[in-house]
Amino acid sequence: MEEKDAVIVGARCAGSTLAIALAERGWDVLVVDRDTFPSETVSTHFVYPNTVARFAQLGVLDRLRARHEVPGVDYRVLGLGHEIAGGFTPIEGFDKCIGPRRSLLDKAIVDAALDAGAQGRFGEPVVDLIGAGTENDPVAGVVLENGDRVKAKWVFGADGRGSTVAGRLGLRKERPQRGEIAFLFGYWKGIPDNGYMTLLAREDALGNRWAIEDGLHILIAAGPPDLTRGTREERRRKYLETLGREPELIEPEILERAELVTDITVAPESLMRGFFRKPAGPGWALLGDACHFKHPSTAQGINDAVEQALYIAERLSGADASLDGYEAWRDARAAEHYDWSFAWGRFPRPERAGPLFTAWASEPDAGQDLRDILSRRLEPSDLMSRERIARWLADAPAPSA
Repeated sequence: MEEKDAVIVGARCAGSTLAIALAERGWDVLVVDRDTFPSETVSTHFVYPNTVARFAQLGVLDRLRARHEVPGVDYRVLGLGHEIAGGFTPIEGFDKCIGPRRSLLDKAIVDAALDAGAQGRFGEPVVDLIGAGTENDPVAGVVLENGDRVKAKWVFGADGRGSTVAGRLGLRKERPQRGEIAFLFGYWKGIPDNGYMTLLAREDALGNRWAIEDGLHILIAAGPPDLTRGTREERRRKYLETLGREPELIEPEILERAELVTDITVAPESLMRGFFRKPAGPGWALLGDACHFKHPSTAQGINDAVEQALYIAERLSGADASLDGYEAWRDARAAEHYDWSFAWGRFPRPERAGPLFTAWASEPDAGQDLRDILSRRLEPSDLMSRERIARWLADAPAPSA
């Protein structure tokens, strides 16, 4: 039976980042994924300056940009008719975002992991664990679909919301939340790069636009849950109709000339429901979307995955190797951002959101704070201080019961 220091189940942002970090610390690592690479996955795509800096440290950014033209963009919100736009406070020299397709980003991270010394088995699902994950029966490896058994001191589940590792351990989703919106998105050519990732927020619709890589753009149409229902042709019609009603996001004459070059990806509301899971136990740990899921409206998933991977590698490679503090650390990082993400995952109500968008657009320091929340330099409470809320919402009606 093959033996490793660690088996990582799932090889995308969370799993391959962990593989890099462990391999660089001398671990014998196997990363396994049911997918092969490059391949797509439903994702927010977006990477803020803090995570761009991490990818630079890991050698991923240079690898990605050696193969593709990946532009950096500033951030703009068009909220209920108000514009909040600008760059980010620099983090290790990076003040812009990137948002390439996951097929390209994940391939760059996978290749960096393999170059760091990790081994990979791709297109091979893990179907079971060796060990129950209890004190008396710690997890001690994995079983692959072909029957191969791989022993390991640690098994890490980086295999997404529907995690096989979490399922075999019987872990429940806790502290659930849900938003109001569903997404359809596709990739286009023929759209000029305006230098921004733009978020449009209206009472009845939301949308996003930015340059992804190699001259392509992503256009996201968001709406109520029924947006993603129906046949393929019906969803395509609703996608194009929604974009056609959002001239603030994409000018009609540009949309008319542009070419949709891919199928439309469907992200139903049910795919965006938040949760936490117990993150670690004897011989095992979870990271990425397997561990905790925020609403994608604030695009924190890739950042969470990377930071969790680096935390785990650091804590397990020191003299006092332990993940005893992992859950508390994760929950502290998520405490404000979890609710904040779901506040953005609902349609803005003019009576409450209107004064906020007005203030963020008219006060440059508030607009900067809004952006710097996304890059995790600040917490939402730094923007939404009691003094500011009292001033901004002084004339706003009280929320209905």
